[in-house]
Amino acid sequence: MKMFLLAAALAIATTSNVVAETPDQHGWIGTETVKTRFGDFEFRNGYPDDASAAKLREVLLISRAVEAYLAQMPAVSWYRTWKGVAAAGDKAPNQLVIWESLMDAQTLLLTGNTETVYGLAAIDLQRDGPVVIEVPPKMLGGFSDLWQEQIAGIGPTADDKGRGGKFLLVPPGYDGPIPEGYLVGHAKTFGVVLGMRGFLVEGKPEPAVALMKSTRIYPLSQASSPPQMTFLNGSGKEIDTLMAEDFQYFADLADLIEREPADIIDSAGRFQLAAIGIEKGKPFSPDTERKAALTEAAWLASAMARTNSFASTYPERLVYDDRAWEWLFIGGSASWDPRGYVNTDLRAAFAYVAVGMSPAMVDKVVGQGSQYLSTMRDSEGRHLDGSKNYRLHLPANIPVVNFWSVVVYDSESRSELRNGMPFPSVSQYTDPQSNADGSIDVYFAPTAPAGKEKNWIRTVPGKGWFTLLRFYGPRKEFFDRSWKPDDIVEDR
Repeated sequence: MKMFLLAAALAIATTSNVVAETPDQHGWIGTETVKTRFGDFEFRNGYPDDASAAKLREVLLISRAVEAYLAQMPAVSWYRTWKGVAAAGDKAPNQLVIWESLMDAQTLLLTGNTETVYGLAAIDLQRDGPVVIEVPPKMLGGFSDLWQEQIAGIGPTADDKGRGGKFLLVPPGYDGPIPEGYLVGHAKTFGVVLGMRGFLVEGKPEPAVALMKSTRIYPLSQASSPPQMTFLNGSGKEIDTLMAEDFQYFADLADLIEREPADIIDSAGRFQLAAIGIEKGKPFSPDTERKAALTEAAWLASAMARTNSFASTYPERLVYDDRAWEWLFIGGSASWDPRGYVNTDLRAAFAYVAVGMSPAMVDKVVGQGSQYLSTMRDSEGRHLDGSKNYRLHLPANIPVVNFWSVVVYDSESRSELRNGMPFPSVSQYTDPQSNADGSIDVYFAPTAPAGKEKNWIRTVPGKGWFTLLRFYGPRKEFFDRSWKPDDIVEDR
């Protein structure tokens, strides 16, 4: 019953599809059969019969569930990240997971990279009250609530100015004293994710790992005698941070709504959730019929999410007029409101393939921060196929201060492609072979082209894939587009 109605997020009926014999200029429904793409509905004297009413209620339920799925995707995705990190290893309350040998495909995380050292921590302000986090210098990242809204930033252009410092996160509704000497962040949710990245030094992760291990996380109430930190090496570990795409999605959403403040969602959003059975203070226990409808809605919504992310028609998505490369952030706003309203389609398109909706990912600062280009198509507009051979040409003098990288992702999991290689990437740190003019060709294929092994990323027949081209510390040539990558071309 994955696609029983095919329909839900669209309007129930389209007037062009209504077959009606009515003399009234308003087009009112009278005694007739309303024919729509979602089925036929019988009316007599303007009233639906019992079967039509039941079916229309089901369509409305699925419609609201699909919209709720897409609207709340940033929260459900980040909640699963929070839960996945909290559940890793010993599940210590002040645990920091560090990918000491870089992030590989064993970890399921939306579009993680293979060139920086990641650190993630799940902070629980409901359990611990105000929490102190001592952050080392030279990190990038920040603290985000469970709706992926930044509470405080970490990095050269952020709250700590790249110098590190003591952050104090206080929970929603906190009215207690706030001591001096902290960078204070007021969280809207009790769950908070700390995400940090450290740079390699001469291609090695050890200096960043050592810095990251100077992090301290503890409740403010224990500031006089902080507990010992727990560090878990995430490299090579099966850590799952991905949201579900079936009924479990709504179960997670219900858990999230129950644990967080009610006003994190506006009144209209709360009604939408209540209409499908998710309401704070009430158990989420759908009967068999309702569960089947929500399962169908989840599949339909995930299909729409994939269309948003992988088959977008927004003109603003294109970075160049003559290339297939797309912005990871479409619209240039981390709040998704460049036109004066929140575009939930664009927000969902990002949330389906990535996490960390921070302003730093959007800000265009020459030589600072990072920029991300994405493509899932070749030069002829076809989706990338793991059974075929492709080549990407990068012109000489790639415009970065820090590093560039090309990473391949599985189109199903949106995580690093599990291809049997240590890392599915080619980057500045992997020392790829350059052409005579300084340009670099990257190859994607099930087997390596002869003599091009250092420039090759293995793909997997039967799997779709896409890639992110990252620029850390992008130079002006990136922003003025005087340098631009070629499209990925199929090598026949």
